[in-house]
Amino acid sequence: MRVATEEEWPALWQLMGAYLHQDFDAFGTIDDNIDLFVLESPDLAPALPAEVQRALDQFSTEPELEAFVDDLGCQVLPPGDLTYREWLTQIADRVRAAAA
Repeated sequence: MRVATEEEWPALWQLMGAYLHQDFDAFGTIDDNIDLFVLESPDLAPALPAEVQRALDQFSTEPELEAFVDDLGCQVLPPGDLTYREWLTQIADRVRAAAA
């Protein structure tokens, strides 16, 4: 698998690396950080759902999705019993609703 780049995945790169890093809980919950991304990145947020869909299409297995999310700089695990696919879908839905 090739390394994820900011040029190819700008919205996911920003969300995962800047908002879902090891100190994310200093700013609230995972959902709080996603909402903050939408608020602070109005130029990137609308593109995030399409990037998530492209990632889900490109990386078909959980290990591939986990490696991809890790490449983006995310240091948060999917909450509860969610798979990476389910979690990314929920993130896309949350951002889509908030950015609408």
